[in-house]
Amino acid sequence: MFGDKDFQQLAIIRRMVRDLDVPVEILACPTVREPDGLALSSRNARLTAAQRSDAPQIHRALTNAARQTAVAAILAAARTEIESSPLARIDYLELVDALTLQPTNDLERPAVLAAAVFYGDVRLIDHVAILPDAGAAPTTLNP
Repeated sequence: MFGDKDFQQLAIIRRMVRDLDVPVEILACPTVREPDGLALSSRNARLTAAQRSDAPQIHRALTNAARQTAVAAILAAARTEIESSPLARIDYLELVDALTLQPTNDLERPAVLAAAVFYGDVRLIDHVAILPDAGAAPTTLNP
């Protein structure tokens, strides 16, 4: 059983199991979140009070951006909202194909809007699944 909080890791494990024909079933567990939307992580304890208060905006930014209908608009909306905080520094922000993890420029297949954001020296990751013609979707995909 794997948590889908680190979607990239889960996708790689799934691909490896499929490519090597390993007879196991990979079960994904949804990301567990605090009431304010911040993904649970042991790293959260290293945030200052101000950083902890600001950090849920990562998921809000991704969720809000996923409602856009064009890739450029999705990325721009997420970047603008995350960068509106002087406490946050984007490490990466990508829209990737949910199966290949390659950056994508279309929304014809399931995609994942993924981000890593630094608060000081604490690196937080989060993502939102985007399904064709569906906008923001639950954060669990089964490619």
